[in-house]
Amino acid sequence: MPQQREMTPEQYAALEPDKALFTMRIIAGALIGGVVMFAGVASVVVFSQVPAAQPGGQPPAGPQNGSEILMYLAMALAAVAAVMSFVVSNLVSAAGVKGVARMAQDGTATGPKELFGRLLAVAQTKMIIAMALVEGAAFFNLIAFISTKSLIPPAVVGALLLVMTIHFPTKLKLARWLEDQQRFLS
Repeated sequence: MPQQREMTPEQYAALEPDKALFTMRIIAGALIGGVVMFAGVASVVVFSQVPAAQPGGQPPAGPQNGSEILMYLAMALAAVAAVMSFVVSNLVSAAGVKGVARMAQDGTATGPKELFGRLLAVAQTKMIIAMALVEGAAFFNLIAFISTKSLIPPAVVGALLLVMTIHFPTKLKLARWLEDQQRFLS
């Protein structure tokens, strides 16, 4: 496994908000797009299956108890992931900002541009963590949809996609977050 390489101070100093925002939007779009694409695949799988005829002409049975449990677990995970996407991402970003503040106090940073670049990297990490938590819950709900064929999991996925759009990076959100963190560093 290749060793993870830390960015150099010069690379941090070269980071620009517009370029970082563009990268963040690509990542966020890919995470949302992955959920939407899998939702399409899951829909094709579920709606293209012809229910097997039951003996005696009975209508096909509904979801089995095991798959209902899976659906309830997926719904519970969705609720937890939606909340944790805000909590965990804020905890991680707070730790990252404290690290940047320590560098500013110790004088180990090469200058304000490097510190600003490190804040951009923290913002990107915060967004990825928040969206990845929600994405995982969305995929689990889509698997529950395939298993149960109930329309509840796709509705939950719709709600999770709304949470992902809340985390979607905008210029205003990034500028406000950076401004707040720079005030903390001062």
